[in-house]
Amino acid sequence: MTKVLKTPNTMVVAGQPAIINYVPEIGMFRGKFIGLSGYCDFVADSIDGLKSEGEVSLREYLEDCRENRIDPYEREEKVKTFTLRYPESFGEQLAVAAAEHHVSVNSFIVETLNERLKHA
Repeated sequence: MTKVLKTPNTMVVAGQPAIINYVPEIGMFRGKFIGLSGYCDFVADSIDGLKSEGEVSLREYLEDCRENRIDPYEREEKVKTFTLRYPESFGEQLAVAAAEHHVSVNSFIVETLNERLKHA
């Protein structure tokens, strides 16, 4: 049996990097731009389609940011650290969840906390 690696592919569209994944439920590729301050994605069934749809999506995102006076790109922040104590079994669950999302455990924790703080 062939082992399928779950590593995301990347491409650059209009100078902006994006992570590309295949979504079997819709039979298409989904791209998500990285390095932006907000969410911007695009969907297509081919590489050429990804480039075209990505350019449209990015252009609309940048226009929306301009109209709303929002900085469209992430800003570099200083990184803070803290110690987190948790049960060993929780660490195993974290490692699995992070791998499923194609990120490090640290990134998974930060992203999860960020989502929770949005709703606090």
